[in-house]
Amino acid sequence: MKGILKSKIFFIGLFLFIFLINAAQATEYRQCTRVVDGDTIILDRNERVRLIGVDTPETVYPSKPVEFFGKEASAFTKRMVQGKKVRLEYDWQRKDKYGRTLAYIYLSDGTFLNAEIIKQGYGHAYTKYPFKYLEDFRKYERESREKRRGLWADDPVASTERLAQGEGNKSPPGQILPNVAPQKSEAVTVYVTRTGAKYHREGCRYLRRSSIPISLEEAKKRYSPCSVCSPPQ
Repeated sequence: MKGILKSKIFFIGLFLFIFLINAAQATEYRQCTRVVDGDTIILDRNERVRLIGVDTPETVYPSKPVEFFGKEASAFTKRMVQGKKVRLEYDWQRKDKYGRTLAYIYLSDGTFLNAEIIKQGYGHAYTKYPFKYLEDFRKYERESREKRRGLWADDPVASTERLAQGEGNKSPPGQILPNVAPQKSEAVTVYVTRTGAKYHREGCRYLRRSSIPISLEEAKKRYSPCSVCSPPQ
C-alpha cells in the first residue's frame, strides 16, 4: 500500500514539474537575431525556427531560384521581428527532419506572426500536415485572396511598394490607382510550361523546368491561372 502511495506521489510530482517547465517556456521571450526568409528565422543561441502553417516563396533554397514575391515576403518578416523579442508556442511536433524548431511566433505586443504573414498576403497556409490553427489559417488565406492583398493583388510588387510608402489606404486592395493606366491583356506577358495547364507570373516555382512567354490574352483562351503565383486575370 505504501509503495502504491509513493508511486502516486512521484507521478504527481513529475507531472507538476513538467507542467511548471512548460509554463516557464511558454512565457519565455527570445531575441530574433536574423530572418532567413519569409517563414524561417534565427533566434539567440543560433536556434533556427520554421514557422508552423506558413509557406512563403523561396529566396534561399540552394537548388531553386528566387521565387516570385519571395524578397517581399522576407522583407515583411524582417520588418516584423528582426531584432525584437518573441515568444514561441509549440504544436504536436517540436522539430522537423532538418532539425529546425517548429513554432508559432508571437511578438511582445501580442501579434501572431504566422497568422499575420497569411493575412497580409505574403504567404500561403501550409496545410500538408495537421496543426491546431489549420482551419483559421485557411480562412485567413481565403480572406486575403478576396481582398487582393500581397500575392493576390493585381500587381503585387507595386501594391507592396505603395504600402511601404504609406499609400496602401488610398485605394482598396486590387483597385488600380488613378495615375496607373490599366494594361491591355495582349500587352501583358505571362508564362506557361510545355506540359502544364496553368499560366504563371515570371519567377513562379512551377516554371523551373520550362518557361514559355505568352500574352495574357492568348493564355486565357487555353490555360487557367496558377493559384500559387496568382497571375493577372
